[in-house]
Amino acid sequence: MPGATAADYAWLSERWTDGVGTTVLCINFVRDLSPADALRRIKVTPGTLGEFSVAAYAAQGGTLLADTGWATKFVSNMAEPLSLGTAVATVFADLKGADFTYEVNDQLITTFSLYSYRYREGDDPDRLLADVRDLGLYPNDGYSADPITSALALASRATGVHLSCAHYARPTLTGSTDHLHPTW
Repeated sequence: MPGATAADYAWLSERWTDGVGTTVLCINFVRDLSPADALRRIKVTPGTLGEFSVAAYAAQGGTLLADTGWATKFVSNMAEPLSLGTAVATVFADLKGADFTYEVNDQLITTFSLYSYRYREGDDPDRLLADVRDLGLYPNDGYSADPITSALALASRATGVHLSCAHYARPTLTGSTDHLHPTW
């Protein structure tokens, strides 16, 4: 969504942040797919329960997928079927780090650590550079003070998908991803 700001997504980041300030999330913005279509592409049956799951929120311009469970990076590994014919932007954060990935039609456009934009990779790693700078993800002093909310806004800008608090409050499609995880 053009013009999305970090402030537009502060509420979403807070929902995935614990009482001591640790944010653990894997949020995927998927352009032009309904929640049911997005889940179908990653072989998740709505209404199933399990230790690991994904929630699909209907949003303006597409769907937002949120991984749940302690292994929260599963859906981002499914970007290939999600991005076919469309675009997917993923924001991932855990105790070890945080990153952003943008794929269009199964092509990796750019991926980078939220703490080290200069080491970006992909087929067109500078495609989002103007937005990255506008959102403060590549400041002169090295890194952003609030990279997760800025990255969520970047994902919205890149895909044209916007999730509001009202969209988030609506019922979602949720399904288990247990059957898709490798055997631990």
